[in-house]
Amino acid sequence: MSEQAPYGWCVVANVAEEIPFGEGGAEVRHGLKHFSAGAKVWVLPPQWGDGWEQAIVVGRHRGAQRLVRMVVPMRHLTNFRVREVYSPAVWRELSQPWKPRGNHPIQLWASQEEADTAVAALQERLRQ
Repeated sequence: MSEQAPYGWCVVANVAEEIPFGEGGAEVRHGLKHFSAGAKVWVLPPQWGDGWEQAIVVGRHRGAQRLVRMVVPMRHLTNFRVREVYSPAVWRELSQPWKPRGNHPIQLWASQEEADTAVAALQERLRQ
């Protein structure tokens, strides 16, 4: 049996278990509206100049098996790491044009090194 070559590399994260919500963060929610707490999401590189406060992610929708792609605040993600993408369905969802921006091409991670650098920067930002 031959091993499949990866489609590419991607930053991966998990949705935070508890997310402060409401005025002053007084209420706590478990996960996000579209992703369960702890859900694995594939995180695309920054697509616009907001300092990577938000990111386009791909993951399995809460309560369903289908993959969805949407923008989420980076502060709701934890456990950043770099992984190879072997799933053709995940790769398709990651690489399709971004329709809300007029079918704008999506920037993907160019290499494992680029993704590793981004994860190191995210971890440094979280320590501050």
